[in-house]
Amino acid sequence: MSRIIKKEVLKIYITLTSPLNLSSGESEITDTDIIRDWYGKPFVPGSSLAGAMRAYLDKAGNEDCIMGYSGEEDAGKMSPLFVSDITFGEKLVSGIRDGVKLNNNKTAETGSKYDIEILETGAKGWFYVELTVRENDNEASMKRELALIIKGINSGEICLGSKKTRGFGQFIITQIKQMEYAQNNYLEYASAYTDEIWEKGSNVLQTWIELSDGIDNKMLHIKVPLKLDGGISIRKYGVKKGQPDFVHLTSKHSGNSDIEVPVIPGSSFAGVIRHRVKDILVELSRTINSSDDSDSDNSNVNMIMNRAFGYVNGNDANISNVIIRESEIADSKPLTMVRTGVSRLESNVKAGALYKERTYVEGRLTLDICVRKNESQDEQWITGLLLLALKDIQNGLLAVGGETAIGRGLFCKDGAITIDGQENLEDEYIGKVYQRLSDCLDKGGHNKK
Repeated sequence: MSRIIKKEVLKIYITLTSPLNLSSGESEITDTDIIRDWYGKPFVPGSSLAGAMRAYLDKAGNEDCIMGYSGEEDAGKMSPLFVSDITFGEKLVSGIRDGVKLNNNKTAETGSKYDIEILETGAKGWFYVELTVRENDNEASMKRELALIIKGINSGEICLGSKKTRGFGQFIITQIKQMEYAQNNYLEYASAYTDEIWEKGSNVLQTWIELSDGIDNKMLHIKVPLKLDGGISIRKYGVKKGQPDFVHLTSKHSGNSDIEVPVIPGSSFAGVIRHRVKDILVELSRTINSSDDSDSDNSNVNMIMNRAFGYVNGNDANISNVIIRESEIADSKPLTMVRTGVSRLESNVKAGALYKERTYVEGRLTLDICVRKNESQDEQWITGLLLLALKDIQNGLLAVGGETAIGRGLFCKDGAITIDGQENLEDEYIGKVYQRLSDCLDKGGHNKK
């Protein structure tokens, strides 16, 4: 093994910008409790963080990269990058999120209710990475890969824990401090992980960001500014005594963990978008396909849906290529209402059906969606499909959440849709949808009109 030239140790400070659930495998508090250390304090194992980094680099296990590799006949290389656990500060807030699986009629499926424990948005923590540079190593290439990882974290493309494709586990780097240990000061390495030496030192985050200049993001970013047209109702259960029976879901503010703000989880947006996209594909396939082979049409539609949104079929599964973030609703107003159930036949109040709920009205939000890029450029037509559904949301034709029959969950346009920061690209991407579906039908042996 080559001689070590130097070690560079970085202390990276982070802040959660969305809730985090990293399962411990226990179910004492909820169906999925977050992982804790011996003292009961939440943390993120370094193995989970390193795994997310390696996945982001998109390198196979036998490909050389900063995370190391294994080859044939004992060939390989140990990772030159050490990644520690993420340790959080003292001010932590955990919460519980309810979830339920809905069918196509927006009705809960029997036995599909669950809850998970989360670490709330705004939690602050830190972790260490240690880069070992040896003789004959390409130090510039190693640092460029590390810079790409740092860029991936701050662009929201590297997330942690469960429900990553539906808005959980997002965090940003707020500052980086760096120490270098070489032949002239190797004895100081003994105190490299003591808190005192990190109290001083400048923030070198910008330096690492500049190292990644010219490297494209691994995801395509869609941002949709929306204005809430009326109220929103995504119910949160198990509220405290004295509060309404049902309240709209809230989370800690990403900039201030002492403030609760109403949110729309990524799963709520994902459900309605996926359903509308499937309807659109069915209608498009009927338009393009001149035959009446509905079974083949459905097969093609399901194939496209699985490619875009992922699937689980026994041991066979594929992760979603569409990542929908949790959205905070700004400038909204809470509205508490007392309601009661009424018998449709008798037009009388139902016994025991009186309840109180708190919804939020008005307000603005930005729906943030990412689409994974790949060699086949699937992100082109997937983005086009999403835009067709997003247009319906903008125009108030697609509602989100509960009580949509009484006008809840409707939105209107509050600005232009941007794709990787650029406006007026919708037609270009929507055109890819028609081409993709036409190609699928051609491969199935159909004739186009």
